[in-house]
Amino acid sequence: MTAMKTRSLELVAAVGLSLAAAMPATAQTDKASAQAAVPGTLRAVIVLDSSDAASDFMTLAVTNTGLGKLAGARAILLPQRDLTDAMRSTRTGENDIIIAPPHVTASALIHGYELVASTGVVAKYVLVGRSDLKAVTDLKGRRAYFPQQDSLRSYVARGLLAQEGGMTTRALKEVTYGQTSGAGLLTLAGGATDATVALESEWLEWSKGQKSPGQVLAASRPIPAGLSVSVKKSLPASVKTAVLQWVTAPDFVIPGVTRFRPTSDAAPYEYVASLGIFTPAELTGVQRISAREAYELSEKGAKLVDVRTEKEYAARHARGAVNLPYVEKSFKEIDYDAKKDQFPGLGTLNKGDAVVFFCNGAECWKSFKASKAARDAGYTRVYWLRGGMPEWLAQGLPTLP
Repeated sequence: MTAMKTRSLELVAAVGLSLAAAMPATAQTDKASAQAAVPGTLRAVIVLDSSDAASDFMTLAVTNTGLGKLAGARAILLPQRDLTDAMRSTRTGENDIIIAPPHVTASALIHGYELVASTGVVAKYVLVGRSDLKAVTDLKGRRAYFPQQDSLRSYVARGLLAQEGGMTTRALKEVTYGQTSGAGLLTLAGGATDATVALESEWLEWSKGQKSPGQVLAASRPIPAGLSVSVKKSLPASVKTAVLQWVTAPDFVIPGVTRFRPTSDAAPYEYVASLGIFTPAELTGVQRISAREAYELSEKGAKLVDVRTEKEYAARHARGAVNLPYVEKSFKEIDYDAKKDQFPGLGTLNKGDAVVFFCNGAECWKSFKASKAARDAGYTRVYWLRGGMPEWLAQGLPTLP
């Protein structure tokens, strides 16, 4: 077994532990859920991966109001096409119900949500290259076509590059992010790209009619496909039951999506989560600390720097923290291009002060990048709270407002 594949298995195990820790099934938890008060307003977001969209579901979000009646609360149904923002919202917990593709669901399950239903469909994805390429490492310096950056296909493709080839998209000469999935194989056949990502079923059907169909360089395990439904663990049991009734009702139809069926099996999402590009565990020249240590440092005069958006900061932030947003345009990869990002607030800090950067946890790269920017700019006492606001809140540390 190669070192890269060993690392992949270790990461799967680590993510599995994270999911298990995030989803305790105890009588005490169930009792607390049952006794919790029904919220006055429920926020449900329906996330569409437009690179795989067969049709539009916007009318569903406006007209299907059965949730409110079943739950005995006002329901707000929000259509969402911005997958980057959808991934962000899983960490902030701003939505009560998330109906989303599997990679968004995998993130939600790590951040305080539980699975209640899915379409029950599974699929495999393949990273396909030109016929003269034999391994993922052969893609170094080559071109690739992927659907939009945060689509499931691109998410899987980046994971396969990392797990099978030990590389990121920065090792490629060029990556074109398109709006549709089908264009990838056509682009490969036309010679405009050297690699793409596709469903294995699509690839097998397409390759039948090609004289030179290319070469499968890497394949994912079978993973959930379609959409899944997750709810906040803190919701009362009656609301969770109402959500399940709502999404499995005969009149709940999302065009082009298989009907939902009840499930609480989160295990398949562990592998999906492992494909995600988490921040590194350490950053040379920067001291990684816990939320408790960050709080203790702030009590001694260290400056807490929240690099999330102004909106997130205004909703809730660590007491004493200042908001200096890190504007992230680069990819969430270890060799990201810092020139694409903006961090204007860095210059307002004193280089001799102790500064603690944080954002939305291990999947949020903003604080990692901010810490690195500070280190590279000559700041000498840089601390990184990798667990971010989720860890701060879990520790019960003081917040505002």
